[in-house]
Amino acid sequence: MYEYMTLPAATKLYGAKEFPSPTKVWATLNKREKAYFDWAMKNKTSALYKGVVAGRRAHKTLEDDVAANEFQSALLEMYNNEIATDINETWAKEKGVVSQTHKYKGMFDGVGIYRDRETIWDYKKSNKVKTPSGAKKHLKQCAAYAIAHNEMYGSNIDQIAIFNIAGSTIDELSTRVFVYDLNSEIKQEWLNDVDAYWNEVRND
Repeated sequence: MYEYMTLPAATKLYGAKEFPSPTKVWATLNKREKAYFDWAMKNKTSALYKGVVAGRRAHKTLEDDVAANEFQSALLEMYNNEIATDINETWAKEKGVVSQTHKYKGMFDGVGIYRDRETIWDYKKSNKVKTPSGAKKHLKQCAAYAIAHNEMYGSNIDQIAIFNIAGSTIDELSTRVFVYDLNSEIKQEWLNDVDAYWNEVRND
């Protein structure tokens, strides 16, 4: 569909080396939460650490469409049967985008047509099925990717999807999908965060 570039190539092309990612924007604006996250990640027995590691493994399974063990095979099968069947087209996975207008960069999980609408989607692995309020905290980063993708490629992405795969054992596995319109308050919340980030950087 589009001639996608890797994030380093896109960053170099658009002179965006110093542009922040959504994660960096969040960390700058939420220093207390970031400090707790860093502290918890140093403890390999913490629930946060274990959850992050499990999430990265699941993310890799879905990104590569390859399972390394029985649990990952079951996870991939459930994803393909319960979520991927509604994906009409996949344009790209794990590609970098840059917004020169708003001065940020990032890397999305997937983009294409989902339920007949141009969509950016994000994989989220959790031990328990996420609630709507739990899923909402991931929306601003997806909005960031969609805005930048539309700017770079002239796409018309107007939908965000969170693909939640939950469960820590095969028997517990379940899925839930959260879908939101991009042109809602989520888009403006993200743009407000980016503005706040650059204001803080300039004042330091």
